[in-house]
Amino acid sequence: MVRKLDGLTTLLLATIFATFLLFSCAAKQAPHEITVKVPENYSGALTLDPGSPDSSAEVVVNSHGSARTSACPKPGESVTLTIVQGSVERRISPDQVTIERAGDGLPVAIKTRIPAR
Repeated sequence: MVRKLDGLTTLLLATIFATFLLFSCAAKQAPHEITVKVPENYSGALTLDPGSPDSSAEVVVNSHGSARTSACPKPGESVTLTIVQGSVERRISPDQVTIERAGDGLPVAIKTRIPAR
């Protein structure tokens, strides 16, 4: 009887471990995608002001490299930028995008650098 209880305990622990593993894999989210239109000859710092309710899906950057976006990435969520510069499109991967956050975790700036073409 004691050996059956040990087997059931092992099975229960394995089931709990597998459940946590599945939930942690499912919790990983795809990067947030933002399309950013920049002036054709622009290069340098790019700063997006997140969580702006009055902005459209496609962000248009001014000559100083700043714009507002409705995107508001949650903690743990990354951002991929698609830069549209004239007729050229290029992607900036999440490892090249910095999300600055306030103490409560809300994003206050999304930053990257646009290299010269």
